[in-house]
Amino acid sequence: MEYKRERGLKQLPDGRWQWSYKDPMGRYCRHIARTKSEARAYLEKVRTLMRESRYMDRRKELKTTFEDAVEKFLVWSEVNVRPSTYRNDKHYTDLWLASEHFAHKRLNKITPMDVEIYKAQRVTGPNKVSQRTTDADLGRLRRLFSLCVTWGLCEKNPVKAVKFFNPECQRERFLTLEEETMLLDHAPAAMKPCITFAVNTGLRLREMLTLTWGQIDLKQGFVTITAQMAKGKRTRHVPLNSVAKDALGSLPRNINPAALVFPLYGGEVFGSDKKGAPSFYKAWQKTVAAAKADGLDGRDLCWHTLRHTFASRLVSAGVGLHVVQRLLGHQSIAMVMRYAHLGATDMRDAVRVLESQLQFSCNASHRDQKESAP
Repeated sequence: MEYKRERGLKQLPDGRWQWSYKDPMGRYCRHIARTKSEARAYLEKVRTLMRESRYMDRRKELKTTFEDAVEKFLVWSEVNVRPSTYRNDKHYTDLWLASEHFAHKRLNKITPMDVEIYKAQRVTGPNKVSQRTTDADLGRLRRLFSLCVTWGLCEKNPVKAVKFFNPECQRERFLTLEEETMLLDHAPAAMKPCITFAVNTGLRLREMLTLTWGQIDLKQGFVTITAQMAKGKRTRHVPLNSVAKDALGSLPRNINPAALVFPLYGGEVFGSDKKGAPSFYKAWQKTVAAAKADGLDGRDLCWHTLRHTFASRLVSAGVGLHVVQRLLGHQSIAMVMRYAHLGATDMRDAVRVLESQLQFSCNASHRDQKESAP
């Protein structure tokens, strides 16, 4: 039986299969595979790369150095991510370029073992960091190689074969009403509305300090977090309760919609050009230190604790996790599962079913014993 010949595929006398194509430069390229299906798969992959303008000549691909890849990655990062993320990328790329396992190597020569050794040095070396920081570092390195695969600079991502630490988040600190009052008592006047507003809206620090009056709708009672400032790059609307509105009411209202809501600290954390602006972090640290001296438990207490406080109080009041997820701006429900135990009334009710079943069984056994007695 004769089979229809497929374009680009040819069986050789020794039983192997040749697959060939014409590259974008007009040159014919021929390769050998063991089986027809393998040859067909290789050919389809190359054709797909050429259709999507991602084809890279193997000879050029082998010449791509890690330094060249880092340079292209930083150009991409500056355009596609937030300035704070770009600064983190710059920090991590400096570490990569200083590592003997990556520097002066071609991309195809970097193996998963190189990444494993780098990972081990990050958590055990003289400048060791936490497992969470190491995972963040590896995550950006994985993004670099993924982009290089997309750009046709390499064929494989060696970081994908490396297991991350994925440490469980232990920071579940949130404030009681008494602790919140203690913080407010020791906070400077300019920071009091910041604390109150954060506890009642759950905004991230960046979202709050870059907030403008144009994002506040007091009539409808909500604040709009734009995609530009949101961590997940998704616009969301957070309702304002009466306490949050009172905090805003204590601030001087600017008729300019582009004016910052918290002008004293606003923008200072993120590279504002405002000369002589007081440091938000220093003011916060002084507030916490003063409250600790007065008896406040300062363990694991940071500004993000106010966001945890917002979420934990909602869940404790019976608000569903999906609602809390939308208010916080998380893309995954997994991010709010840490608060699930605070409002687990349904699980408590489920466990109480066992109590009723046990009580019913005991009563039935006692009744049977009475009926069987002479």
